Amino acid sequence: MLFHDHMTFLMAMGIFLSIALFVHGASAVYDLLLNPEVRRVKRRLRTVSTRQSDLKSVKLMRTQILSELPWLNKLLARMLWVSPLRRLMEQADVRTPVGVYLALAALLGTTAFSIATIGRTHILARLGIGLIVACTPFFYLYWRRNQRIAQFERQFPQALDLMARAMRAGHGFLVGMKMVSEEFPDPIGREFDKVVEEVNFGMDLPEAFKNLSDRIHSQDLKFFVTSIIVQRETGGNLVEILDSLSRLIRNRFELQSRVRSLSAQGRMSALVLQALPFVTGVAIYFQAPDYLSLLATDPLGRMMVMVGALLLVLGIVIMRKMVAFRV
Repeated sequence: MLFHDHMTFLMAMGIFLSIALFVHGASAVYDLLLNPEVRRVKRRLRTVSTRQSDLKSVKLMRTQILSELPWLNKLLARMLWVSPLRRLMEQADVRTPVGVYLALAALLGTTAFSIATIGRTHILARLGIGLIVACTPFFYLYWRRNQRIAQFERQFPQALDLMARAMRAGHGFLVGMKMVSEEFPDPIGREFDKVVEEVNFGMDLPEAFKNLSDRIHSQDLKFFVTSIIVQRETGGNLVEILDSLSRLIRNRFELQSRVRSLSAQGRMSALVLQALPFVTGVAIYFQAPDYLSLLATDPLGRMMVMVGALLLVLGIVIMRKMVAFRV
């Protein structure tokens, strides 16, 4: 009887240990083979190990949300003309989704067209007014991009000097760029920080500089990028290259300021000629309103106003080209 009790106890212990070992083994097998997190890590390690020998460049994949609405986001992603607009917004450093600007443009255009319709203007004038007002958000993007590029060019010589001093002190080139990203405000600080992050993530330096040139359309930056790429391929004193480029940019700014001073009279004359039709029209309207009423009531008068506005815009563009000197 006592022997039977001992055998029962040993069998129970054996069953318990077998179940415990089975559970532990199943958990280990799950963690080794079936756990999604472990499988993801092993797959990434396997991919890196197989591609490390022949890896030439790394493409950083970015997913940009074009709209908060899923169906609109998919629709905009298929449209080819959205890509230049997205590039423009990236250059202007605008983080608002593309769909918001498109919806704003449609709203402004529709509102302007409705107001022009209430005023009983010509259909072509209504369409023109609606189109111009609808393009207002995109004009703002162009203005913001140009302002950002101009600010970048003003900061660029000081950034080159800081990088040259950092390299003289024994730091590397990327460390100098990181110092610029930490010491300088936007836009040059943020743009250089993007380059450093892309290189740290595995992107080649020439490709990271190409992305920087795509975001900032500056002739000085193109000289800088070309100099860095050539220096990496052929060698040379990078500190002297940075000093020479900084000195060249400063000399160009000085020459540009001198040219603007010499052309101030011509630019002021162009500004007076541009404002003269509007000032004259307002003065005549307050002195003799009936004199200008035919331009609004008579069909021939409305046609003359449209032709005159077109010629005025053409003249403004030509005068701005004549007084705009590129150095």
